[in-house]
Amino acid sequence: MENKQQIFDRLFADYRDWVYRLCYSYTRSEAQAEDLMQECFAKIWMHLDGFQQRSDIGTWVYRIAANTCLMQLRKEKNNPVTYYEQISEKLPEDAAHDQEQQSQQLYNAIAQLTDIDRLIISMILEDLPQKQIGDVLGITENNVNVKVHRIKKQLKAIMSKNQ
Repeated sequence: MENKQQIFDRLFADYRDWVYRLCYSYTRSEAQAEDLMQECFAKIWMHLDGFQQRSDIGTWVYRIAANTCLMQLRKEKNNPVTYYEQISEKLPEDAAHDQEQQSQQLYNAIAQLTDIDRLIISMILEDLPQKQIGDVLGITENNVNVKVHRIKKQLKAIMSKNQ
């Protein structure tokens, strides 16, 4: 039987990259993403003994990461600089390629979504199954499907308006 440290080490190895990418998608800063990722894994460590195995452990990790990112966004809302402005400042002046420009436009459009919609689209971009996204958010798979459809329409509208 694995002890707490072994379980944590396995979780860190299995989910580190995903948690980092989720954090980075919200902060667009490597340093802030690292800090936020460390905060996520600190919470995982603190609550590991309380994991009751009512869901998959991966879903539990995703939920902690998602909630940590959302809490960070709420803290930033009290700051006068918006998430959109932070992203705009970090974008390169002249994008070298069309694909890079499209990616930046997509990130700008994503930055304009609500917190929960950004979280959902981030998980979709990470290729998480809709059932697992529903488990993380506490909603049905059908509800996730509807939300994804609406988010995609919203992103298309934002991107076409900005062109």
